[in-house]
Amino acid sequence: MDQEKLYALLAREMAGVLTEEEATVLQQLLQQYPDASYIREVFARNWVPVGKQYNTQQAQLLLEKHQLRMQEVISTADDTALPAKRPLWLLYTGIAASILTILFVGGHWFLSKKSNAPKELAQLVTARGTRSQLLLPDGSRVWLNAGSKLDYPKQFAKNTPREVTLEGEAFFIVTADASRPFKVHTSAFHIRVLGTSFNVRAYPGEDSAVASLVQGSVEVMLDEAGQQVVALRPNEKLTVPVHPPTLNNSTTTTASPQQVMPVYRSKLTPVQDSIITETAWVQNKLAFKHLELEKVAALLDQWYGVEIGFENDSKKQLYFTGVFETESLEQILDALETTLSFKWTKDAAGKIWIE
Repeated sequence: MDQEKLYALLAREMAGVLTEEEATVLQQLLQQYPDASYIREVFARNWVPVGKQYNTQQAQLLLEKHQLRMQEVISTADDTALPAKRPLWLLYTGIAASILTILFVGGHWFLSKKSNAPKELAQLVTARGTRSQLLLPDGSRVWLNAGSKLDYPKQFAKNTPREVTLEGEAFFIVTADASRPFKVHTSAFHIRVLGTSFNVRAYPGEDSAVASLVQGSVEVMLDEAGQQVVALRPNEKLTVPVHPPTLNNSTTTTASPQQVMPVYRSKLTPVQDSIITETAWVQNKLAFKHLELEKVAALLDQWYGVEIGFENDSKKQLYFTGVFETESLEQILDALETTLSFKWTKDAAGKIWIE
């Protein structure tokens, strides 16, 4: 390609239409191809006005110069053994091999760039009063509770951890894959698991986050560096205060190497028969046991999507136990009100007030 450009520029030079910019390029090409200077000289000698002829002395000088150049080329060739001519099939084979090599290298580069590209993420969001189920690309199943958000890749890469990010509450049944650990990231902690079923509750605004293990085994990492890790066994849960007072009222749950995050390990909470408060919502049951009315109100808010407020803050510390499945919000409030510990009303805007 450069040689074709060189010949074109030489022709423009001989025609007298070469620009200053083209002249600079031509000089660079002549330095790259020194033998082209001879072609340039021939072009220069032949581009003469019509009717002008060389005299005998000029022709002799040109012939001697050309013979001298040819002698230099021959002497150089004698010192360098030329490779033997290859058969055409061998030439074509070499060309084909070169093409395949280029394709292989190019394909490898493309695939490596593709693997290093950011993962394409999907997101599932549930509004207050709704719940959803999701089948992840690896076959793992997720139940997403009301007012929650799950970010996950549209396709999990091979030989790399399967990672999702949760805000809110979700129940996971993870497909086992030893080569690709499953990780759940929340604002309070990170969970690592190979194959199991567990529940994670980490709503923004709540004073704690909870990881509950039903079966299998999980590791709860309380910091990015993994310096504080808690291993859970089946039927155990880990409660992590979101604003622990021992961290000087810090708004983050990440502990420094000198600090230990205060956590609380306990058993899952059965209410009746096989109903567990931490996972009852997956069966469309609303269950709580000895829970403050303030937190019961938060559950009802998420479950029914209705705002609940307190006109009397002292009522927030009342404790209640209950299991509900098909009842309406009004029926649940009426059932709790039978304890004669509080009264509830609804204003014109539909907001519930506890007094």
